[in-house]
Amino acid sequence: MTETAEFRQRTALVLYPASQAYVLDSLKTAFAAKLPKWRIASSRNDLAAKPDLQWSDYDEIDWDWVMDENTLVNSYAIRKALIRKSNLAHTIALFLSKNPDSPLRQAAPKTFHFTCSFADEIDELLMDDLYEVDQSFAEAEEKGAPPKWWILKAALADKGNGIRLFSDRETLEEIFREFEPESDDEEDEEDEEDEEDEERANAMSGGITRAAMFGADTRVDATQLREWVIQEYVSNPLLLDSKPSSNSVPTKFHLRVYVVAVGGITVYVHHPFLALFASSPYTSPAETASETGEFDLSAHLTNTCLQTAVLGEEAPQVSVSTLQSMADKVILSGQHKGEKLGAERIEAIEERVRETVAEVFKAAVGAGSSFQPLPNAFEIFGVDLLVDDNFGVSLLEINACPDFGQTGAELQEVIDHLFSCTIDVAVRPFFARTGDDKADSSASGPDQLSDSFERLKVGGSRGLKEVLRLQVRKAF
Repeated sequence: MTETAEFRQRTALVLYPASQAYVLDSLKTAFAAKLPKWRIASSRNDLAAKPDLQWSDYDEIDWDWVMDENTLVNSYAIRKALIRKSNLAHTIALFLSKNPDSPLRQAAPKTFHFTCSFADEIDELLMDDLYEVDQSFAEAEEKGAPPKWWILKAALADKGNGIRLFSDRETLEEIFREFEPESDDEEDEEDEEDEEDEERANAMSGGITRAAMFGADTRVDATQLREWVIQEYVSNPLLLDSKPSSNSVPTKFHLRVYVVAVGGITVYVHHPFLALFASSPYTSPAETASETGEFDLSAHLTNTCLQTAVLGEEAPQVSVSTLQSMADKVILSGQHKGEKLGAERIEAIEERVRETVAEVFKAAVGAGSSFQPLPNAFEIFGVDLLVDDNFGVSLLEINACPDFGQTGAELQEVIDHLFSCTIDVAVRPFFARTGDDKADSSASGPDQLSDSFERLKVGGSRGLKEVLRLQVRKAF
């Protein structure tokens, strides 16, 4: 091999919207540490030839370049079996029908997927696809049992749009009436009433606007987003105090776990896990429901995008930590109330997360054409899970192109570390197979973390842990 070939400079094309400029900054940091001889291009105009690697927003990827097996891309072309809520529900149901003893049965809340555009379709759906949901309504009415709460999600919406909670038929129908498009005449008539409605809701909620209470700013059009899922609401979330204080405030949180899938297919879970807390103290949905059936979503939904969209500039600062740094936090719910979370329980949660991730990717691989791993691709997914007060985990959803800004400035080094580890398992091995990248072999390995990351109080395990390795036939 000639010296010119051995030291050939490779190029990575990194294209992200201006709102995600921090991704480019983090990638530059990671490449400087791991592959210092690579050139980072942030525009197609900076390219003299086809790049060796595309690490870009999905909409910016040139899939014609991916046809060349010697180029690498940071996304699979088809992965809706994981990232669409309705498809994920079907993927899991199909897998559990063939693998009834899978741990995924405990980790996947009961979920129903269906299509609906108008409120007058609800009656028929409750007799068919949503029969079990209707039975929960009947039990509450006939037996006087506490109402069972459900969460409605639009299958193709993101950032918390279209999320609603309900416990009876009337509220479900009202939600879909809210989601029906309004005619021009209706809009004219309702414009005059909007101010009065907002004033009444504001007074009733003690200063929270109607949008903040029921998510009017997150309304979706049911005639456009026809696919939906209804998921059983986890009624016993693990509650902790989001911030150190003398007065403990029980607050709900969810885990954001970054998962790296490589080729066809090896799956890794990145440690530490992020813990994203709700912006309001937790009370059960029944306790917070108002006389009109509306309630403050901010105590129940830990989606940071939703909190910003609903409350705008009035949204309190979202508290983000890492699960691995929370051993000293006091549990504020369930039979272990008053005890510290502790390192052993954190390790048990970690193990359940890894197990759940492995099982759901097994399910996706068996889902047929709706998930197609590529040998010259990798992808970072954001997996959201809820921890209950028995320290079990529930899979909420899987996000492609996750918002890496959810860490906040204080934990941005977690993302730098994630990208660095991804280069180690996905980028360097792919190009090392040609023997051209010996010049970068002296770059730091995955165990040599940056000084800034070492100083973070992330606690416990760090780095990527392999949870699944399968050989999937080439599908592209």
